[in-house]
Amino acid sequence: MFDKDVIMLQIAASKMDPNHFLMLVLLRFELFDIFNGNSSSKDQEVLKQWNRLTEEMLYLIIIIVGERYVPGISHVTKEDVTMREVIHLLCIQPMAHSSLVKSLPENESHETGLETVISKVAIFKKPGVSGHGLYELKKECLKEFNPFFYHYSRPQHSKAEEAQKKRRTQESSDKALRPPVPPPFCPAFSNIVYLLCCDIFIHILKRIFQKAAEDRSNRWTEPMIQRALHLVGQALLEEKTQLESSSTEEVTFDFSLKAQKTGSEHGKSLFHFLTKIKSLPSLKAQNDMIMWNLQMFEVVKCLREKSGPVASFSVDHSTLEESVQDKEKAERKRKAEAAKAHRQKIMAQMSAMQKNFIESNKMLYDNVPESSSQSDAAASVDSFRMDVDESRVAVGPQQGVCSTDWEAQICILCQEEQEVQAQAPAMVLTACVQRSTVLTQNRGKTLSLKVGSYPLFMPPDLAVGTHTGSCGHVMHATCWQKYFEAVQNTTRNRLHADLIIDLENGEYMCPLCKSLCNTVIPLIPVEPSKLNYESAELVGQHLTLECWIQILSSRIRGLRGTWETDNNSEEAAEEATALFDESRAEFRSILSFGVQEPPKFSRSITEMLGVCATTVHRVGLQTAPNDLCPYMPVMSWNTCAYTIQAIENMLQEEGKPLFGSLQNRQLSGLKALVQFSAAQRLKSSQAVIQKHFADMLAVLVPVPNVENTPSILEVDFFHLLVGLVLSIPALYQEEAVDLQPSAVSTAYNHLYLLHLLTMTHMLQVLLASHDCAVIGGPGEGDEAQAAAELFSIVSQHTDRAGVTGFCVEGVKRGVLPFLRCAALFFNCLTGVPPPEELSGTAESPESQLHLLCSYLSLPSNLFQLFQDHRDFVTTLIKRWCENTAISKALKGEMQIIRYPHKRNRLIDLPEDYSVLLNQASHFKCPNSSDDERKHPTLCLLCGVMLCAQSPCCQQQLNGEEVGACTAHATICGAGVGMFLRVRECEIILMASKTRGSPYPAPYLDDYGETDPQLGEPFLHIGSKH
Repeated sequence: MFDKDVIMLQIAASKMDPNHFLMLVLLRFELFDIFNGNSSSKDQEVLKQWNRLTEEMLYLIIIIVGERYVPGISHVTKEDVTMREVIHLLCIQPMAHSSLVKSLPENESHETGLETVISKVAIFKKPGVSGHGLYELKKECLKEFNPFFYHYSRPQHSKAEEAQKKRRTQESSDKALRPPVPPPFCPAFSNIVYLLCCDIFIHILKRIFQKAAEDRSNRWTEPMIQRALHLVGQALLEEKTQLESSSTEEVTFDFSLKAQKTGSEHGKSLFHFLTKIKSLPSLKAQNDMIMWNLQMFEVVKCLREKSGPVASFSVDHSTLEESVQDKEKAERKRKAEAAKAHRQKIMAQMSAMQKNFIESNKMLYDNVPESSSQSDAAASVDSFRMDVDESRVAVGPQQGVCSTDWEAQICILCQEEQEVQAQAPAMVLTACVQRSTVLTQNRGKTLSLKVGSYPLFMPPDLAVGTHTGSCGHVMHATCWQKYFEAVQNTTRNRLHADLIIDLENGEYMCPLCKSLCNTVIPLIPVEPSKLNYESAELVGQHLTLECWIQILSSRIRGLRGTWETDNNSEEAAEEATALFDESRAEFRSILSFGVQEPPKFSRSITEMLGVCATTVHRVGLQTAPNDLCPYMPVMSWNTCAYTIQAIENMLQEEGKPLFGSLQNRQLSGLKALVQFSAAQRLKSSQAVIQKHFADMLAVLVPVPNVENTPSILEVDFFHLLVGLVLSIPALYQEEAVDLQPSAVSTAYNHLYLLHLLTMTHMLQVLLASHDCAVIGGPGEGDEAQAAAELFSIVSQHTDRAGVTGFCVEGVKRGVLPFLRCAALFFNCLTGVPPPEELSGTAESPESQLHLLCSYLSLPSNLFQLFQDHRDFVTTLIKRWCENTAISKALKGEMQIIRYPHKRNRLIDLPEDYSVLLNQASHFKCPNSSDDERKHPTLCLLCGVMLCAQSPCCQQQLNGEEVGACTAHATICGAGVGMFLRVRECEIILMASKTRGSPYPAPYLDDYGETDPQLGEPFLHIGSKH
């Protein structure tokens, strides 16, 4: 219904007899016979139709009588009209400035008048977590709320009613939504109010309340009663207003008198039925409104008798609230006492059952020495706990016990529980593998198989990595396969639907949280470490770092016949022979320190290992699936290392502790990824794994038949650590027998690999900081002396004898991220819990280093590593530093990556948006000379301005024409981009060539809101952003 229709009806009501007008209304709604008692029906559909028509008729009368906010209809101004609209909008919920403007009607000048009234009715709450400011209605304006405001839509009416009832409940008030006091009609329309006291009106309400009182449920509805009660309230408020402004003799409005007298002789007055329905259980929700109406009858009665209406009303109202509160308290107390008695009864029953059981099994208890058994059990538990707590070491012969393995998992699809076991059907985690540049130190650089030694050696700039994330939801492998096939079949049948997921690349949505996924990670049980500490100590007396490397070198030399190699390098073989006396190390001596049978996995777990590895290889190298590619296991190791580095970087950036900060599902995903990467060697060719290990080890020590290895400045050592640790078990493989190292052998393999890589990384950090400012000279103490001796050796082989000191703390800060990543890796690999201090609040870097060294079985003075293996390591340092790449880097002919790595952030934006607009106005497309309006777009990752949405800057990408932003995102963010469209003040998030999303820009107006189409020229960057 339009506003002008309401005005026309109000004009008619003001000129006609009220009874005549209401009879015409009844006729128009075809309800005349219903209320006249001449029509009846038992058809439920007809009754529903009559009820619905009655509700609409009552609503129309509410509008005609109550909607007076039109200049000329009543004594109001345009400002009052706007104010009322704003009040009712804010009664729904607090609203932003833009939302209010859009919701208000405009005048002939296209203005809403909001600015002139908003400060009178609302308080502005500054931008908070929501990102924009909100207007909240002042409390004194809440009394103006009309639950049947005629500009409300049905959803708005429901929201407003619910919001006001909730507010009143929080304020411990009754839930009666009373009609507001309306402004008086102008003289020409003053007759409208007599609709509320005419005989037909009284008859209509009386019949409605009679149906409810007689509980004829199919002839009335709660909305009908709610509207009728609202009309009664309107009539009583009108009568009260007239009585307060005039004497009783002058007031001709007599609703209360007619409501009480008409039909009273037969006990059928409106007041009688209203009193009767207050006790109906079916109208409990309207009880507060009924009570308020009855109180209003008393108020009007007092006014007519001139006996202090205000005091009477307040006393009745307070008495009512007190009685209701007393009843609620008594009910709560009764329930609490009943619950207490019930608990005591149950405890008594349990105690009696326990005594009966002991009596009936007395012989059993007599035969068991209670005290001794309890003390022995307690002692064994305490000793076990002490052993676990004292051995918080994840690497080496002092390695602690694995504290936790996978708990029983519940499939999110079939809801069945299953233990994670090697021979059981596979359980899998949903996962998403994607290329990432979040850690890059050289944005814009790309990596491929054709360039350098990638992917076996990750460059230290981490230009592009492969990240694997998981939402942590678990399924049976068979359930996932059925779900994935169903998704494919369903989606392919939708011929004209826009596909959100890329089926060809194996994408799907997690069945539970709808996260984007493209593979699954099988859950692999953690191998229990049965370490014999006495045997480990005996082995450690003979197996030194130098001896360990001799054994590895001999083993690799013996296995070289099984590899497909190029021309053998005699120079490398001679170097290895000169460095080590290999006559003492036989080919199979590596097996003498302990071997065991490798774990056997069920067929489904093996299949899932292949599924995940294929996805990682395909996505990471952007190549077609190829199970025979030798880099399949390498990419699994690389995604494991890169994901750990990304998590460590995130925790460090947020200032969170290394352990204990990740959610259980995040931790489960990381643990599953590490165990999956470790299990890859069992599925791949052992000869390929052995060749990869030899190539990676050649960066550290001379390895026969391996040449052209990168220098220590060209390798990321955490990737190298993960690759070496996960591939070294392949060296134990024999031709006829599948073997892997025992727990003791594994402990020393991990220990010496970590020691060797830590020393090499420290040297890498030292060489990379060659042009940094020198801070003092070597000081006192063992650490300073060891550091000075190391620097002296390095200086001899790098022509840096003129420098007398270096920053010891800088080297320690540079190596800290490597140690943090190593701690996460070995924690997930071995399951040994970390020291409690690393799980608490974020520690300072100094205390972190001490705790990490303890957990990783490293000396707290890291420079002591070079002292412990001085003679042997000196030879290695000479080899590392004499690499031609080192001399080029020190001469400035090659880029050097500094440590610790710089954390990537989005570019800094100017505070005032006009600066960006000015920059965009001077932008010229590099590929176009015309004056056509362009769409300058700013890359928020690197700061480059691009020409978007224009054919002039389209490029070829894999044989397909793409826009400038898509092409730039491929280089800058490995396909992921974040762009700011300057003219539109809008951010575009790009995930791939065909997937993206708009996002509000960080620039806000004075009301804390974004302005995507630049309607407001004065924008500033928000403090939150």
